[in-house]
Amino acid sequence: MTTSIVKLISTRLINKKRPIRLWNNGIIFEKKDGVKNSQKFNERIQSGIELIGYDTEFPEIEVINILFDCIDKLNLKENCNLIFLVSSTTIMDLILNKYKKNNYEDIKKSMINLDQDNLNKLQISSNDKNILNDLLYTRGEPNKVIDKLSNLYGMSKILEDLRYLFNTIQPIANKYKIRIQLDPTFQPHLNLYEGIVFQLISEEDGIKSIIAKGGRYDELVRFFNPKEKVPNGLGFSISIDNLRKVIKEENNINEKLLLLYQNKEDLPLAIEEQKKLHKKGIITILEINPCKDKLTSENLMKENNCNKIKWIN
Repeated sequence: MTTSIVKLISTRLINKKRPIRLWNNGIIFEKKDGVKNSQKFNERIQSGIELIGYDTEFPEIEVINILFDCIDKLNLKENCNLIFLVSSTTIMDLILNKYKKNNYEDIKKSMINLDQDNLNKLQISSNDKNILNDLLYTRGEPNKVIDKLSNLYGMSKILEDLRYLFNTIQPIANKYKIRIQLDPTFQPHLNLYEGIVFQLISEEDGIKSIIAKGGRYDELVRFFNPKEKVPNGLGFSISIDNLRKVIKEENNINEKLLLLYQNKEDLPLAIEEQKKLHKKGIITILEINPCKDKLTSENLMKENNCNKIKWIN
């Protein structure tokens, strides 16, 4: 949805005061290649946010904090481990800077696809091959990875900015028990993002699934509106389908309760009780008319497709 949203902001919302904060929710279709050049389309539900035109050096902090807050509000399974996999296109630019006139695209493709075999076939020095092969398997705690990159390529604003960003979001991640992993080779396959890219991955019994992904797309903002004063944009989308797999099922999820009372003076109490039950996540239907006998109550329970009755005395 990102491209459509940026186009909307650059046309119908072009005069709206920046920054613009948007929320989106809807159905998307993912295209995958099938057998014999056929194509498969999978229907997915996603929800996300976009932040565009925020005049600050690190708008990522707001967006990542919102993502972590969203996940924290959910009741996830106890054995579900969360990993925040993150990188930046600027890291790959730093690694590939010396190869701009020598196998640039081939090296980039090999790094992103973790293709060690193809990397070893390229016409570059043995020392460069050793460095790049080592980086293929370099991932982990952000500051340790940044230290390694600094030793290889020297201190730079790119790495120091990343260090500041990670030092800022690390305490938030610790609070929510999310492990941050920096992977220099993790790069988008589409030329949509420019800067930070990330995925929030759930790991349960060795099975991993992506429950959210996002990043910065400044270049896309500039493409649709070259006159944008603060041409930055970023956001994330949550896969509702994948998220459902890691949410703990509530014990009362199948409970549907019918609320009854005998005396009309008790109606206000019944209304208040219904609100309390709704806050607990219990589906509750209130019969507005007083109910005087057991037979009527049982008929009402069947008519409303409930499985339990609660009386207000």
